[in-house]
Amino acid sequence: MIYGMVRNENDAWDLAQEGFLKAWRSIHEFEGRSSFYTWLHSLAVNLALDSLRRKGRRVEVELDDAIPCSLPGPRSKYRLTEIRQHIDAALAQLSPEHRAVIILKEIEDLQYQEIADILNLSIGTVMSRLFYGRKKLQSILRPIFSSSNGVAEDFNRLV
Repeated sequence: MIYGMVRNENDAWDLAQEGFLKAWRSIHEFEGRSSFYTWLHSLAVNLALDSLRRKGRRVEVELDDAIPCSLPGPRSKYRLTEIRQHIDAALAQLSPEHRAVIILKEIEDLQYQEIADILNLSIGTVMSRLFYGRKKLQSILRPIFSSSNGVAEDFNRLV
């Protein structure tokens, strides 16, 4: 999850280690109002968001495992790679807050309440960020996937 947000393997390992250290140091603050998983996930997401804010840069998210390849042949594999690149680039254009919600919902497949707990937001804010994040992705990807260059057909078969 952290790697998906920061898009750098070394940074992701550092943030994961920092997250476990932070959890160990602040375990006495865990009150049990949420599950331990939610609490730990929240620490990791917040560390990743803070890191992105500090660096002040947009980071791409890789979707290698999120888009299954059931298309045979090298041409299809090339198109799938092209689709991934477009989606990665589109996700990189989102704000860290919108990207975090999209990743937690669409890639991590978490429920609204879990996302709200992890990010310490209301469910309404989660739904709003998902709505606006998806709209932004749609506006970025629509010109690419509505053209008749063959990528649109492959994209539609994948989704």
